This record gives sequence, C-alpha cells and structure tokens, in this order.
Amino acid sequence: MRKFYQNKLWREKLIAIREAKGAIVHTVPLSHAEFNEELNIKLLEEANELYEADTHEKMIHEIVGVLEVLDCIINFHGISKEEIIKFKETSVEQLGTYTDKSFVDFVEYPKGSKEEQHCLDNSDKYPELCDENHESINSCCK
Repeated sequence: MRKFYQNKLWREKLIAIREAKGAIVHTVPLSHAEFNEELNIKLLEEANELYEADTHEKMIHEIVGVLEVLDCIINFHGISKEEIIKFKETSVEQLGTYTDKSFVDFVEYPKGSKEEQHCLDNSDKYPELCDENHESINSCCK
C-alpha cells in the first residue's frame, strides 16, 4: 500500500469510512493543548477552502465544515451558544454588520490616540502610510 502524509484533524467517522475501504489510518493521540492548536489550524483550513469555493454547492459544503470546527472549538472551551448569541447581538447593536459593503482603504487617526497606538503596535497588520509630499521622521516615510 502507498502511504500519504496527512498531518491534520479528521472527523472520526471519516476515519472509519476510509478503514472500511481498506485503508490503514495511523492516528496520534493529542494532548489538550495540541488539540486546541489543531482545532485552530483546522478552522483556518476550512476557512481557506470556503474562500476558494467556486460553486453554490461547494460553498455550502465548506460553510458546514467551518461551522463544525466552530462547534468543536465552542465545546472545547466550554462556551455556551446562548453566551455567543447574546454577545453577537450586543456586537451587532454596538458595531453593526458588514452588509453595507464598506471597505476601508485607510484611516487617519489623531496623534496620541488609542487607535493610532494600536496601529503602531501592530504595524505588520496596519502599516503606516505617508503622503508623497509629506516630510516625516517616521521610517516609513523616508
């Protein structure tokens, strides 16, 4: 038989399905911390597959995958669905949703603001932009 490296979480019934077809599935028991890490990796995998879905059917399939991983993460951390729903409702009430399709290109924050500091502290995620004609001592503008 040929061996193929998998290195990822599988659903338990998928293991049984493959074994019923003659495969030999080699598993490794995970510690609590390792399982948490693998759930997070699986969520990213499923989210990437959702991003790549190019048909309605594939999109539904991948959304189900994302929801299943989220359910496992919720269960793993002992979070109730009621707590999530309540927090989501509050979040939507305070911050809104994405339905208006507003894509933010960049933001100008006042010097010394909490938001400016957040961007400076996370410069890999929020790089500073400078006007072409603007002189500044910031390294991004040199």
